[in-house]
Amino acid sequence: MRIRSVLIIFVNLLLLSQVPVMGQTESWHQAQKQGHAKLNLHWYISNPFIYKNQSGNPEGLEVEILESFQIYIQNKYNVTLELKWIENNSFNNILEHISSEPKPNSFGVSAFSITEKRNTIVDFTKPYLSDVAVLVSSKGTPIVRTLGEINKMMSQMTAVTIKGTTYEQFLLQLRKQLNLDFEILYIESDKNILDEISQDDDRFGFIDLPIYLMLIKGGGTLTRQNFFTIKGNGYAFIAPKNSDWIEIFNEFLADPKTSTKLANITSKYMGPELYNFIDGLYGQENLGASILTKEKEIQLEQLKNANLLIEKEKNTRVTYIIIAIVTTGLLAIIIILFYREQKVAKILSRKNKQIERQQQSIQNKNEQLSNRNLQLTNLNEEKNNLVKILAHDLRSPINQITGLLEILKVGNKNFKDDDLKIIHQAKDSAERLNQMITKILDFDALEGNRMKVIPEDINIKELLKSVKNDLKVSADKKKIKIHYNSQANISLKSDHLFLTQILENIVVNAIKFSERGTDIFVDAQRKKGNIIFSVRDEGPGLTDEDKSMIFKKFQKLSAQPTGGENSTGLGLSIVKKYVDLLNGEVWVESEEHKGSTFYVALPIS
Repeated sequence: MRIRSVLIIFVNLLLLSQVPVMGQTESWHQAQKQGHAKLNLHWYISNPFIYKNQSGNPEGLEVEILESFQIYIQNKYNVTLELKWIENNSFNNILEHISSEPKPNSFGVSAFSITEKRNTIVDFTKPYLSDVAVLVSSKGTPIVRTLGEINKMMSQMTAVTIKGTTYEQFLLQLRKQLNLDFEILYIESDKNILDEISQDDDRFGFIDLPIYLMLIKGGGTLTRQNFFTIKGNGYAFIAPKNSDWIEIFNEFLADPKTSTKLANITSKYMGPELYNFIDGLYGQENLGASILTKEKEIQLEQLKNANLLIEKEKNTRVTYIIIAIVTTGLLAIIIILFYREQKVAKILSRKNKQIERQQQSIQNKNEQLSNRNLQLTNLNEEKNNLVKILAHDLRSPINQITGLLEILKVGNKNFKDDDLKIIHQAKDSAERLNQMITKILDFDALEGNRMKVIPEDINIKELLKSVKNDLKVSADKKKIKIHYNSQANISLKSDHLFLTQILENIVVNAIKFSERGTDIFVDAQRKKGNIIFSVRDEGPGLTDEDKSMIFKKFQKLSAQPTGGENSTGLGLSIVKKYVDLLNGEVWVESEEHKGSTFYVALPIS
């Protein structure tokens, strides 16, 4: 009996030891048993993620995310969660506190980027937003492209950052890669990197992409340097190692309803347009181009708004002028009435007629402008329709040519190798022409700069060989010898079709304006991070006036084709379009009677 009593007491003590006591370490497991819990949220200002409102309380998208999490576990697990906001002195202070915190119910808040180094001392939740850092420099700083320009700029400027942040790591990484010893200015954690960069004309530093985009959308004028953009693993919250709150929070993030809430919350603070863009960066490969495109969209929107504001101010100014004129007229009439009562009728009549003539003149001008705009719109629509019809009508006969060539190749087994090679070249040309129609003759896309660049690895030697084969007949017809030369084993990642059309258009132009029996030299060399193509002819050369119009549409130059060929004036304007799409540069060097050399420089990566 005594043994049984002892066993009962032992079991009761064991059960009591399993009951959580208020004030003990609060894990998620214990919170489920107790039905209530508290999260200690350590934060520091990082607008728009978290900041103080007018009442001094924390506000921002991270605050609303955690409040949504509070509602989620209340609804799903019937656990009442208290959020205790604890303001810290710096980001480093938060990181140190969480890494040494023994209790699992502490979170670090303030847009923490997920890094391998931090992951060794704290645990991260799943990311709630894409993490991209961009390099910005002071207002008026030129955008640098080449390595030489980058080194020159960095050596003359001072970097601004906060110690212990990912921004500092990026600067140290940049300094190591460029092998430069530029000065780094460390500021206190409570200061803003953007403000420090804006105060001087020789500073630069890393900031988060959302903050930068919100800056330029608000009219900010800092310069973004496109050569060093870093995509991280995302923004997340941090917790002590092995905290089981991470698991339930990740479950909350994975819930489909949470995705909708996150989109609404982030759109509230960044705007739907910026949120959709940043959220879509998870799968972006060409990150720099995507950001550049978004910058241009924002700048165009700002320009549009500025034009609307100018128009509004103009209308207001016209209204004030009219009011001033009318007021002055009325005052003059009152004075004249006082001194020359007999002439009032004539003066009023003359003034009224003058105003009527002005109004009629304004009305006539408005009607003329409206008619001209309507005519231009109709002409533009007719042009677009004509281009689309032309593209559609050309596609069918080209497809027939391709099919007939295939039938010819398959149906006759007695062709020699040279004949098959000619048939293969003709078929390749027809297929490329079909691609060219699809890509180029979409005139609306060409004019609107919406052509899609499809990058692929291009062997330069093979490319020049293809151009040589395609243009051999044209050159032989005028007994022109084309010399092709390139450095060994150089390649380029770019759009193969665009680059082929660029080179063929320039070489065809050289053949067209060269005399019979002359030489043309085509060269490709690697220079300072670029592949530079050059096409030199022995033609009549260009005047200064020709060089100013050479890349514009429908321009007829002083030089004429030497073999009676047709010239539409479009070839080199299309070359300029394609080079711009490939982020390259095209120019010409020429003197009258001394030939011309066209250059195309394309970045290697």
